[in-house]
Amino acid sequence: MRAVYYMDDSLGFCPIKIYLAQYIKKERDKSKEKNYKDNILSNIDAKIKFVVEHSGLPIPPISCPLRGYSYFEIKHRKNKNIVIRIFYFRHKDKIVLLNALEKPDNYDKTKEIKKIDKQFKITEEYKNKFILNPKLYEEYQ
Repeated sequence: MRAVYYMDDSLGFCPIKIYLAQYIKKERDKSKEKNYKDNILSNIDAKIKFVVEHSGLPIPPISCPLRGYSYFEIKHRKNKNIVIRIFYFRHKDKIVLLNALEKPDNYDKTKEIKKIDKQFKITEEYKNKFILNPKLYEEYQ
């Protein structure tokens, strides 16, 4: 199996790739900030590789099924208040990375739950679009 980014043809980009781009170090980043971003990217990359090595099967605590949806999530703690959730599913020989969101530990329940549910539905749409056209992807790097 191999990991790929889902590419949304109507948007013209890969949603998860755009999300992860914020952690790519920039020349002007201070060295402490560079290390922080490098650490997040390398930990997420290690978790994605772990999922690939295990054929995309959800193995807690690295990944787990998402109740009510037909895809899985990888969780990574960004800091003491925020968890990064990366959504993926298995399709033939691919682990398709669909979408990501950040979930704060403390939040206004009603507002945040609506926002998260909206992202879950968007992610489900991405999955369905990919199934209809399995060429909608870019290689994971």
